[in-house]
Amino acid sequence: MAKNTTVRSSGPARVRLVVLDAEIPDGDLSSFNQVLQNALRGPGTTIVQQRLNGSAAKTITHQPAADVEGQAEEVVDDVVEEEEIVSQPAKPRAKRSQPKSPSVVPMDMHAPVSLATFAQGKDSKKQINKYMIAAAWLKECRGIDAVNGDHMFTCFKSIGWSTNIPDFTQPLRLLKAKNKYFDKSDKGYEINHIGLDFVNKLGGSNGAA
Repeated sequence: MAKNTTVRSSGPARVRLVVLDAEIPDGDLSSFNQVLQNALRGPGTTIVQQRLNGSAAKTITHQPAADVEGQAEEVVDDVVEEEEIVSQPAKPRAKRSQPKSPSVVPMDMHAPVSLATFAQGKDSKKQINKYMIAAAWLKECRGIDAVNGDHMFTCFKSIGWSTNIPDFTQPLRLLKAKNKYFDKSDKGYEINHIGLDFVNKLGGSNGAA
């Protein structure tokens, strides 16, 4: 470390500290003096040092201490920001609960009017139509107003419709929310008069002679 002191008669003395970082051959004071003089010339000075052994010259750039401190602060800030990002764990996705396997509801499926007779002549190609036919049959022919996924599974299983449905309650929720064919109660989903009108328009005579 070298000191360059300037004394003024009309004001306070000014002291300037210069930090050096250089390589010089052992015992080569002339190279050190050259480096020192270049450093004292001012900030941003570039020093070119020629090695005595004939190797390539090495360029040494002197930077003011304020610039070095600023760069160090920027590096520290970047490291801190990166650590903050890494330290925040990703929020786990909410796991969907698997629908329970449907159960068979005990009921007489073949007493007049049976589900097969009630559905005869109706358009039952779409799954939504099957749900509506089953719900209307349960209400009008079995006196069951509120139905659930187990009721639907029992009807599908009995009449021979495909039961390859992941959640038998999901279509009931859709028919209530989107089509307004059902009303929700504590016991399940109750088909309303709009839903019954839809079933009547599917054709057939609802099992009437």
